[in-house]
Amino acid sequence: EYNLGVCLIEKTDGTTLYATRDIASAIARYKKYKFEKMIYEVGQEQKLYFKQIFKILELMGYKWAKNCMHIEHGFYLDKDGKKFATRKGKTIFIRDILDKTISLAEKEIKKRNPKILKRELEKRVLKIALAAIFYGDLKNNRSNNIVFDLKKFISFEGDTGPYIQYSYARASSILRKTKNKDKFKIYELEPKELELVKKLSQFPDIVLNSYENSKPSIIANYSHQLAQIFNEFYHICPVIGSEQESFRLALIEAFRQILKNSLHLLSIDVVEEM
Repeated sequence: EYNLGVCLIEKTDGTTLYATRDIASAIARYKKYKFEKMIYEVGQEQKLYFKQIFKILELMGYKWAKNCMHIEHGFYLDKDGKKFATRKGKTIFIRDILDKTISLAEKEIKKRNPKILKRELEKRVLKIALAAIFYGDLKNNRSNNIVFDLKKFISFEGDTGPYIQYSYARASSILRKTKNKDKFKIYELEPKELELVKKLSQFPDIVLNSYENSKPSIIANYSHQLAQIFNEFYHICPVIGSEQESFRLALIEAFRQILKNSLHLLSIDVVEEM
């Protein structure tokens, strides 16, 4: 009748199934929590199943059934395009990914700053490694299947968390070089200045869009695009000593704040120096 196939909730011998238990759990959770929204973070292959469960709850007279949501996720696949199978020994441990990423981050930082203190190195390395892993995951559309590629996770160039952190550190470095707090007049804007201003102004809409669609990838992709535009602005528009110095410093501060807010929503810490 509802184009949702058949959903069994009890076997002929009276034993229960997954559906029985999920229906009972939903009812128990509403009684206990009176939730405004209940979100099921489960694989996309269960899409039909959750439509059936929510429809059954609705037909049982529970008005709150409309507040139950299935947020579907794709899989990380092996290089052969198939699911990782634990029984076949195909398992990726997050500890291994973290260790490899930390090792790579340490090499990169020492290359830039050979005299860095051990405590500062450890603190910075962990932030950068976690940024690489979190961003490497969250930039993907959650509904899509993705072939797992460790090299992409631990890469520090291109569309990566460390690249975005580096952009923030670069902005911080410029601001540290000056104490200019002068008021400014805005003269005719350079195309890259205008592009950066426009991108910064999109932030509230980006966050709302991400929230409404339950997709952190929207914020992640925005963060990368914002960092790219800032780096292009940095190469084309001189800041310190230019006629537009005060305005450009204010623009860099705005960039820094919005990028920091974006990364915070992805649970990624900024770094003042790379």
